[in-house]
Amino acid sequence: MVVLAVVVAVFGLAMLPVGQAAQVSDVTVDEGSVTVAPDSNEETTTNEITISTDGEDGTVSPSVRITETPSGIDVDSTDPGEIEAGDSDTAELTITVAADADSGTVEGDVDGVAFSFDVTVDNPPLAEIDDDSLDLGDALVGETESGEIVVEEVGGDQGLDGVDWEVVNDDFDGDLSLTDMDGSGFGEGSIETTPGGEDTAQWEVTVDDSVDQHETLEWTVELSDQSTQATREVDVEARVIYPAEYGEIELDAAGIRPHPEFVFDEPRDQNDELTQTFEFDLTNDGDLPLEPSDVSASSSEAGLSITVGDLPDEIEGQSSETVEVTVTADTDLEEGEYDFSMSASAEDFDIDDETYDEDLEISHEAELGVEHTVSIGDVPIGESEQVATEIGEELGYYDVSNLEITLDEGPDSWLELEESPTELEAGDASQAVFELEFDTEADLGTDYEWQYEVEGDDVESETITVIASPVPLDLDPIRNDLSNHDGTVASDTLEIVDAMDDEMETADAGDVSLVLSFGSSSTLYLESMADATELIENGEHDDAQREVVQAAAAYNTMALYAEQFESAEYRSDSEAVLAEAETDLEELTDTQDAHYEERLESGERSLLEAATIHRELSRIALLQGDEDRADEHQDDADEAFEAYSESVSEGETAAQEAEETWTAMEDDQFVTVAGQPLLLNPANYDAVTRQSEELRDQYEAATAALNDAGETSRADSVASERDERLATLGTAQLSLVVATGIYGLVTVGIVIRTARRMYVYVQDTRESVSGDFLL
Repeated sequence: MVVLAVVVAVFGLAMLPVGQAAQVSDVTVDEGSVTVAPDSNEETTTNEITISTDGEDGTVSPSVRITETPSGIDVDSTDPGEIEAGDSDTAELTITVAADADSGTVEGDVDGVAFSFDVTVDNPPLAEIDDDSLDLGDALVGETESGEIVVEEVGGDQGLDGVDWEVVNDDFDGDLSLTDMDGSGFGEGSIETTPGGEDTAQWEVTVDDSVDQHETLEWTVELSDQSTQATREVDVEARVIYPAEYGEIELDAAGIRPHPEFVFDEPRDQNDELTQTFEFDLTNDGDLPLEPSDVSASSSEAGLSITVGDLPDEIEGQSSETVEVTVTADTDLEEGEYDFSMSASAEDFDIDDETYDEDLEISHEAELGVEHTVSIGDVPIGESEQVATEIGEELGYYDVSNLEITLDEGPDSWLELEESPTELEAGDASQAVFELEFDTEADLGTDYEWQYEVEGDDVESETITVIASPVPLDLDPIRNDLSNHDGTVASDTLEIVDAMDDEMETADAGDVSLVLSFGSSSTLYLESMADATELIENGEHDDAQREVVQAAAAYNTMALYAEQFESAEYRSDSEAVLAEAETDLEELTDTQDAHYEERLESGERSLLEAATIHRELSRIALLQGDEDRADEHQDDADEAFEAYSESVSEGETAAQEAEETWTAMEDDQFVTVAGQPLLLNPANYDAVTRQSEELRDQYEAATAALNDAGETSRADSVASERDERLATLGTAQLSLVVATGIYGLVTVGIVIRTARRMYVYVQDTRESVSGDFLL
């Protein structure tokens, strides 16, 4: 605080001139002093000027004028009003002294009578700390902190000799005290400075243990010089800090997902286990550094293995550090939530451990695998080209349903999706088939692209781009094929192909494709007709029948294409080819018909052969357009096939019965010695005889039925089995005769032995009765 003493000394007297009119004769300033309030920027006080007049009569109205003031001092005056001759009055001076004013002389005059007075500015010693605002920094909650402060003398005229302090505005959450300030014996020494000098003292703050973190403690301290009691206030503050402590452990991606999520996004068939690293934030909620000692993580699931990476050396206050946790999971784990926990401890045992308990979520993904670019290459205009590409589910965890392949970009014509899967099993693949056919509207040599989007439920879409370029149609392969055949059909078809080659640029786009298809069908017709003719000439009518049917199918295809020509000329030319082809085909079918009719009317036939002949005659009748006759032969074929099936069934049933009879004989009658079944019990003779007859009848019935059906190979197999078993049975019956003879001999021996023993017995009995045995 600053005390300014203003001592005003008035010097000089104004002499009144001699005259009879009233005039100012003397000006005096009363002596006095004023005290300016501490910490004021300026101080204002008043003083009086006494103005005396002389003369014999009249009045005067004097005017007070200030002509000179020291720096920082401002003086205002008022006029006294009228003063009679020989009288006096006072005028008031208002003196304003700034805090930084300099001592000096104020000068002025009253109607020309000069006056002056001195103003002395005296600054008492004034204590100040850090521009009246002291920040003590951080103070630990529940602890006492201390430090050094610098006290300055800012009055500038006198030094400090001890400073009194008082907390005039206290903070109830903490205590503030200053030491080494007043020289009263508390502490060591007191503040002693020269004017404008400085000295050091100590501060001490004790913070209550219940104060909120980062709360600002505030005090107002009044400092006063011990001699003049000039005062000055200092605002003091300190921020409350907390010791190191773990905050909540958080997943580094907690803003994205609240708990760790392990996504199985690698192929299951290539990996027994997957590894994923998670980053966790270890947070220090306190303000002092925290030194972690250990971080552990675990799960009770046997299919999970968890390791923790390197720990940070230190975590600064109010900050966090990252620790990596690596989880290795077996790929056979199902989707779901698995227990997962972490624990963090510190070097300082006073710091509580922090735990983290959140489920680890395992989720499976599906991923489409496609060939992103499918290049068909150059495709002749009018030719159809197919290309297949695989679409698969690559990870193998779950199926993809509602699979759709849709055109996203590219021309709407020429390329069609012929086949596509609608779902995929996990880890499996299926084909999508595209068919391309350019027409004459396509620009030759241009690379056309079609972009298809592949989408499914719960799977990221993929894109397939199909690329192809139209080139001129090359008819040489068809020409070459047709040139290999003789006859009107070949030559006339060749003329149609040549005409299309000449008119390629102007021909209808559809006719280009039709000529190509018609020519291909004609080539197939000619090849089948040639093969059928050769086979018939060699007497191989059954093999020829297949070629005749194929030739007829090719002919029908030619007819379908011929009907679709836009050009009347092409339609007419193709109809002429069809007429010639029909004539040739009829001749061939008539030849086949005559052959099979002849076979039908000749000699004995098996049921299978009869059914086959009727079936072939039915097919020929259809080729000839005689549906009624075809139906008749088909009915006969069905009847023959039914009889064939019944005969085969009877034969197989009889063969099975023979097998059962033989098995029963093996179980009940035979004794196998060295792999040969034998009959050793004469008591079974009648049963063996009866079963042997049954076995022979059953085999005969089986072979007869199979031969009637036409299954000669099966009949021969059954007959061979019959002969083998009957031979075995003959051997077994012979063994029965031998066994019977042996049993007879054994029986005779037993009888003789028994008779001899009876004879001896009788003799012994007689001797015992007669007593001859005593001699």
